[in-house]
Amino acid sequence: MNIYRKKNLIKKCFVEFFGTGLVVFFGIGSLAALKLKNIDFNQFEISCIWGFAVSISIYFSSSISGAHLNPAITIFFWLSSKFHKRKVLPYIVSQIFGSFFFTMLIYYLYNNLLISFESKNNIIRGTQESLNLASIFCVYPNCQNSFIFNFMIEILSTALFMIILLEFNNKNNNYFLYNKSIIPILIGLLVCMINLVISPLNNISLNPARDLGPKIFLSLTGWGIFSFTGGNENILCCLIPIIGPILGTNLGGWIHKLLINNNN
Repeated sequence: MNIYRKKNLIKKCFVEFFGTGLVVFFGIGSLAALKLKNIDFNQFEISCIWGFAVSISIYFSSSISGAHLNPAITIFFWLSSKFHKRKVLPYIVSQIFGSFFFTMLIYYLYNNLLISFESKNNIIRGTQESLNLASIFCVYPNCQNSFIFNFMIEILSTALFMIILLEFNNKNNNYFLYNKSIIPILIGLLVCMINLVISPLNNISLNPARDLGPKIFLSLTGWGIFSFTGGNENILCCLIPIIGPILGTNLGGWIHKLLINNNN
């Protein structure tokens, strides 16, 4: 790899790091404000914050890195021969580390409130009582549902997201061809709507980096293995927010490619 290509890849990776981190910063920040400061956010407002965070991050990163911001999307583009294999691992590491770093920022910004909440409610990290606090940062599937139901919800949600996302960016779609500046807003609105519809059924991530980065960070700050399992006896449940989006994104991507945009 020559020096120019190396510098260009570093630049793109930093943008992926920062863009993914922005999504996490605003999204997790809103949850921290809700649970630790009793800010009166409802589900609609929380979903809108996540959606706007995605829109802002896409505007920030699209012209430089392509605004993947999601390992599942990076993997799909690689598997569909639209992304060079040498960039896959650097992109994914950047996305996860961005999520990790900006989770750390929120954690330390709210650290005094977090400690006060734990002390007031006699919460010990790594116990079932700490799940409510851990869920500020991480995605934990609804334990009242079956594993299969939660897994399918994650796959179907991300498949739907990917189908619509690809159609927004379809070069054969003349409307969006001449109105590209509106696409990030529509993608953010899509994230908001999916969250509103699915959240009453299950907690979804749509993005492995959004979940994995915070879980790695929490595991280092007192939650240990509990940050990954959420206390669920079925260890496979911790894979749902990671594997589900990858499978769903590829399912949706290939449905779009084969059934909707089959000219390409």
